Amino acid sequence: MRLLLSTVLLLASAVLSGCAVAPASAYRFDPTQPQAKRTVPMDQVVALNDRVAQLQIQRNDVRARIAAAPDTWSRLALYGELHRIGARLSPLERELSTIASSR
Repeated sequence: MRLLLSTVLLLASAVLSGCAVAPASAYRFDPTQPQAKRTVPMDQVVALNDRVAQLQIQRNDVRARIAAAPDTWSRLALYGELHRIGARLSPLERELSTIASSR
């Protein structure tokens, strides 16, 4: 009896936890009504593209300094700087790719 009860509770919790993973918008999705494509003014896209290029250059400079660093301790600070640049660069690259895919 306990085995049956624990099995039923385990299955119920598995089903309910699977429902919790899906976002609320997934239940309202209608493939017959496509979402509007994102439009961004060209001057904003150019500014975003310039910022991404600037951060990529900074990232490459830091990578070159890491390669030339003589010891681990000096590379450690550079890895922190590389992470900070990557944290700023990654969302901008994602935004730029979504803009490019909507054109």
